[in-house]
Amino acid sequence: MNSKTPNFDKVLEDYYRELKLNENGGQWRTCRFSGEKFYVQPEDIGFYKRIGVPLPTLSPAERLRRRGAYLNNYNLFKISSAHSQKPIVAAYPPDTPYKIFEHKFWFSGKWNPLDYGFAPTGDSFFAQFGKLQKAVPRPNLITDSTNIGSDYTNTSINLRDCYFTFSTLSGENLYYFDCCDSSKDCVDCESAWNATDCYHSQLVYDCYKCAVCEDCRNCLNSFFLFDCRDCDHCFMSSNLRHKKYYFMNRPLPKEEYEAELKKINLGNYLEFLKYLAQFDELQKEAIRKPDHNFKSVNCSGDFILNSKNCHAGNYLVDAENVNYSFGLGYYKDSYDGFGGGGGELCYEFTSISTTGNYNVKFSVQMGEARDVEYCDLCRNCHDCFGCIGLQNKSFCVLNKQYSEGDYWRTVDDLKMAMLKNGEYGEFFPPKLMPIPYKLSFMTAYNNFCDYEKAERYGYDVRDVAAVSEKPEGEIINAADLPEDIKDVDDSMLKKAVFDDVNNRYFRIVPYELAFYRRNSFPLPRIHPLQRLARFREIYDFLIHTYARHCKKCGVAIVSVFDPKEYESVYCESCYNAEVV
Repeated sequence: MNSKTPNFDKVLEDYYRELKLNENGGQWRTCRFSGEKFYVQPEDIGFYKRIGVPLPTLSPAERLRRRGAYLNNYNLFKISSAHSQKPIVAAYPPDTPYKIFEHKFWFSGKWNPLDYGFAPTGDSFFAQFGKLQKAVPRPNLITDSTNIGSDYTNTSINLRDCYFTFSTLSGENLYYFDCCDSSKDCVDCESAWNATDCYHSQLVYDCYKCAVCEDCRNCLNSFFLFDCRDCDHCFMSSNLRHKKYYFMNRPLPKEEYEAELKKINLGNYLEFLKYLAQFDELQKEAIRKPDHNFKSVNCSGDFILNSKNCHAGNYLVDAENVNYSFGLGYYKDSYDGFGGGGGELCYEFTSISTTGNYNVKFSVQMGEARDVEYCDLCRNCHDCFGCIGLQNKSFCVLNKQYSEGDYWRTVDDLKMAMLKNGEYGEFFPPKLMPIPYKLSFMTAYNNFCDYEKAERYGYDVRDVAAVSEKPEGEIINAADLPEDIKDVDDSMLKKAVFDDVNNRYFRIVPYELAFYRRNSFPLPRIHPLQRLARFREIYDFLIHTYARHCKKCGVAIVSVFDPKEYESVYCESCYNAEVV
């Protein structure tokens, strides 16, 4: 078959023919940002050749920084719509230089992104793309038309009646919820899959009516569980398998278990805090295996589930042959991904809560896309290069429509020029990030709050003040809230709560109050975004491993758990023998 970009393909072929590899078929490289040495594995080189790109010039860490710096997930602002001039909630600060539309209008088809297109010029490609960024409107939130009654959500799709929900592929009645899919009627949860009526829980899978549970699967009607599987009616326990009526890791007859629960009033805020502190101690003493991986084969990294042949990954689900990636589900044969729910043969992309991508490279928020490069916010497109905001389009460059033949000739010329300028083959540079660095994903997690270094690399690290306008109406200090949920009446819905610890205001909304009453939980005292931030403290963008020994048998192991903080870490065999 004839090459569609013959000039570029010839140069790339010569590049690989002249590439000097070591005796194992790999190559050591030096990151052009950090100066760090990094190794390109032989299988990595095979992947890069397969998709037609040169080897990376940035280390895996700096490639990750770029992808995560493009989007703001959790920081929401009130700004004016460039379409209606009405106030809207947006993931962009008030001084943004970009045109921001209400997302419902943005997806309506009532404006034409091709109106902003232009033919390539002699300028650098990234300068031209930056010009297009300033011209093409962006949606106020990263979402799509599948969301119903869920305006205060971001980076999420297929939602119904959700509020302050992030990075979620589908759900209903989710409040203060961060990731992942198919959950319903949950409040204050993070990383929940197919969870129903759960509260203040994290890393829960197929769970029902569970509160303050972490790393649990198939559990029901339980409170304060850590690392439990297939458990029902259990309280303050860890490392349980297939158990029922366990109270503080002790089995009890049904009647005694129920009698113990009746002594406990989790609807009282001080009593709830007491059990939270006890749960922290329980987790410190619990047995752990070397990492959080589950049913994964030939994988390195952490929080990798039901996957195989994945290297240097973090939070991957149902993935195969996926390397150097964070937060991907249902991907295969892809490298350097950041978020997304389904794709194949993709490279250097950020695509949170989108699906159905194939051969997407150096792009952001693509959905159902195929054979696209350097694109942003496009849906159902194929064969596009350097485009923003397109839907159901093909053979476009810089938002300008071409015939198929002219498209490939233009792309060939562009990629040749980009190679010459040192632009082709990696994600967008720091100067094209549409948000300040301190609002980005990279500062919402550990490891990348090194602002001086980020500034040296070209990121915009200016401070963006959190806007916490004093609301109208009655305000109550968090410390003055009723101690017990039984003492909260409906007048609470008319008041704003002042969280003096974080200097922010928030409100209790009707569904939320009904949830607390139904399940007997106290009113929260902390702003919801700060509550979600606490969940993220267990994650590291950069995975650190420690050489240590299994506490039970003494065999040498490599673990993600620091020996200074976690004592009871077993090798896989001893862990399985002990708790399975």
